[in-house]
This record gives sequence, structure tokens and C-alpha cells, in this order.
Amino acid sequence: MVKKITKFVLIIYKYFPFGGAQRDMMLLAQKLSKTFTVEILTMEWNAEKPSNNIQIRFLKNNAFFNHNKYSIFQQKALEYVKLQNDSISIAFSKISGFDFYYAADSCFTFKNKNYLLNLLPRNKFFLKQEKEIFSIHSPTKILSISVKENQIYQSVFKIDNKKFIFIPPYIDKKFFSYSKNFSNPLNGYFSKNKKFILFVGSGFKTKGLDRAIKAFVSLPDSIQKQYNFAIFGQDKTIKYHKLIDQYGLSESIKIFEGHNDIHKVMRVASLLIHPARYENTGLILLEALSQNLPIITTENCGYSLYVQSHKHSTVLKNPFEQNHLNRVLHKILKNPPKKPKTPDFSLKKYTKYQLDKKILASL
Repeated sequence: MVKKITKFVLIIYKYFPFGGAQRDMMLLAQKLSKTFTVEILTMEWNAEKPSNNIQIRFLKNNAFFNHNKYSIFQQKALEYVKLQNDSISIAFSKISGFDFYYAADSCFTFKNKNYLLNLLPRNKFFLKQEKEIFSIHSPTKILSISVKENQIYQSVFKIDNKKFIFIPPYIDKKFFSYSKNFSNPLNGYFSKNKKFILFVGSGFKTKGLDRAIKAFVSLPDSIQKQYNFAIFGQDKTIKYHKLIDQYGLSESIKIFEGHNDIHKVMRVASLLIHPARYENTGLILLEALSQNLPIITTENCGYSLYVQSHKHSTVLKNPFEQNHLNRVLHKILKNPPKKPKTPDFSLKKYTKYQLDKKILASL
């Protein structure tokens, strides 16, 4: 290491337990806290507090608009980090000025090309942060989790691959634990315990929940009545509850905030539906594959590359067509494949955690 490091400061706008970046941040915090002081800077914490060796510091403000809140939070975080001697800072939200940025988000500049919309204060803030992070003059190192997204960032900002530190996928070891004495973890969730399909992901619009609900609605009655649809994720639900009620399916489609043992849910599910509009990686896809779960997803997910070779799964090509999704869901549920009772141990190679080691090696 170039200098003695005694502390890591992790920065994130908001924490909730089932978000991908949030989960990755907490896992890193737990790993680093065995050797270093770890502190998390945030505006909002919607979960149980971690152990005493991980400190939470709130940097709140009273701004009305989110982009103003984020801007003030960034300035406060930068001011605080400057006062910390022998520390390393890692941003898990897309804000500039820190030692590392964990690139869990897709490229905002690439996705938002409408000139008029980009004049809005919100877009201007996000575009500015991204430009400063990925500038060739920025000292920030990029912790990259998607080769596909790397290529987009490099194309947009004309930066060298040396700026990126690639982090391989990580699947928790619990996905490969197995017991013959196994009960359905969704017993009691629905009034009628039937087979079920699964949707997992916070950020419902981005992950394509509306598409998934419409596909379930399109199923013939003879198939639809055999299944429940379990949705796990944290987001605003009013719009989706209205859509479910519109079709009179509130008894068979239900939304839950999350599940601590999602691997057990996957093990007894019939299918994972994940028709995302855009997703940097999509770790849920690899996790589902580890449970031999058939998947329907889109090529917009970085980890859809892992799904393409799976015999019973489908990756939908662009441009997205709702009718195509409907047909694929119908086809799979009409003749559902028989799943092995044990996990796919060929994916156990991804249980080696590397993020903390990659960071320390780069210092």
C-alpha cells in the first residue's frame, strides 16, 4: 500500500436491505470491519443497524428536490472525508470526488440523450456527476461489475480500461446449502398454495414488473389458475396494485418487500421472470441459475450472457415486444421442465468473495 490505511468510509444516498448496491456495500463493510474501522455515510437507513464495529453517520438536509438533497449530501460527505486521516472513501451512489466508485448503475449519459430533458436540474446533476467520475483526469478508480457496461462507459467517455477494476460475480454460499427436509417457504403467503412464478428486484419500472404482470395476465385460464405470482422488491407499489386489481388477480399476485431466504423461494419456484428495461448486471439471474430455475429475461441485463446457454431459459432480444414475452411465458408454463432437487454446483466457483481483496490490492 502507498499509505497506511486505518479506516474505510462508504457513501450511499439511502440504505434498504434488498437493494443490489446496498447488499454489496454491507457485505464489503462486514469484510473490511474485521481489520479496519468502517463508517457509512448516508441520508436514510431503512433497516436494522449493523454490528457495533460498523458505524452509521447520517448527513441529512432539508432540501425539497431530490437532486438538491443529493448535491448537499455530496458536499457534506466530501467535507467529512477530507477530515479523515489515513482513510479510503468508496461511493456506492453515483457521486464524484471519492477514491472509488462502485459501478452498480448503468451509464446515465448513454441512456439519456434527450437534449431538452437533459436541461432539467435533475438530469444535469446526474450527468455532471457521471462526467466527473469517468473523466480521464479523475483520480477515482472504478469498481466494475459488468464487462458489458465497461464497454459503454469507455465508448462514451473515451477512457482507458486501466481505470476499471473488474469484480467477478459473487453468490452467497447459502445458495449451495441443501437439505432433503425442505418445506415451501411461501406456505401461508397466498390463500391457495399453488405452483408459483417469481419476480425479484427493487426498482420495479427498471426491472420490468409491469411487463411481467401483463404477461401473467395474458396466460390462458387453464394455466393461470395453476399458479401464483410472488413479487419481492422495495419500491412504490400503488401503481402495480392498481394494475393487479384491474385484472381481478389480487389473490394470486402479491407484492412483498423482500425475503431473507430467497434461495429457498427459488428452489421451489417454477420460473423467474425478469424482463428488465435496463440493468447493469442482474445478480438475481446467476442466483436463479444456481437453483436450476428457468428464467425469462432481456438482453439489456449484463448477466444475461450467463442465461443464454441455459437449456430452459430465454433471453429476449431488443426491441422488446410484450407479445413475445407473453408467448415465451405461456410456452414454458405449458410444459414446465423438471428441476433437479439439488443446486447447480458448477456455479459454486462464484462463492469466492473478491471485492475487498481487489480494493486493497489497488492501493
